[in-house]
Amino acid sequence: MAEQHWILLRGLCRESRHWGKFPQQMQKLLPDTRVSCIDLPGNGKRYQHPTPTSVSELISDLHRRHRPEQPVYLLGLSLGGMIAYHWMQEYPDDLRGIVMVNSSLSPWNPPQQRLQPGALPKLMRAMLTKGYPREKAIFDLTCVSQRYRDETLSFWQMYQLEYPVSFTNFRRQLQLAIACSGQPYPPRKPVLLVSAANDKLVNPLCSEQLAATWNMPHIRHPEAGHDLPHDQPEWLIQQISKWLKD
Repeated sequence: MAEQHWILLRGLCRESRHWGKFPQQMQKLLPDTRVSCIDLPGNGKRYQHPTPTSVSELISDLHRRHRPEQPVYLLGLSLGGMIAYHWMQEYPDDLRGIVMVNSSLSPWNPPQQRLQPGALPKLMRAMLTKGYPREKAIFDLTCVSQRYRDETLSFWQMYQLEYPVSFTNFRRQLQLAIACSGQPYPPRKPVLLVSAANDKLVNPLCSEQLAATWNMPHIRHPEAGHDLPHDQPEWLIQQISKWLKD
């Protein structure tokens, strides 16, 4: 079997290291799989770069920097899923398919579902603080599982200190998420939609609506939160494995 290459894209103000052990678990549980993680401009190693507010500009940047030699799969969480969708629509030859986790797109998903009521003030307050309080607020908003909570928060705080995301780039990424909208034609490659019932950030109905619109498969975890790869990594990889075999 030929090796499958997956590229993972995180969401709002998160970087490659926020995947934790998920890439290693994915490589272990999916045979002949190679996993890469990339940072969006404004996050991680690229934290000093301004985040584009134009979706096309961002996709062109990612395509130029990370254009694969052979078609790959994209796994995107939240904003990462929106970006995966646009990458697929603009450069379909780059990809074999995408998985969108707890993601959304206008016009199919209304604003009050794309960002749950009450989530924006909590995000704003978190991004106006620093250190442990910021990461604790984000953890409480995005994670349900308390496994390794203290260890996770310690790492997240360290990432923030090393590569701090500016409030300006946070605002730009929020603008970018709002600007992400679907095309009037169906997706150009296979899509798996995944949602989590206890997502406090994005209403899980968003994934359901996109799946129905595109006639693509959708799965929902009954207990996980927004950061599904953190809460239920093995379950997510199992669902991806089943999807690849269908």
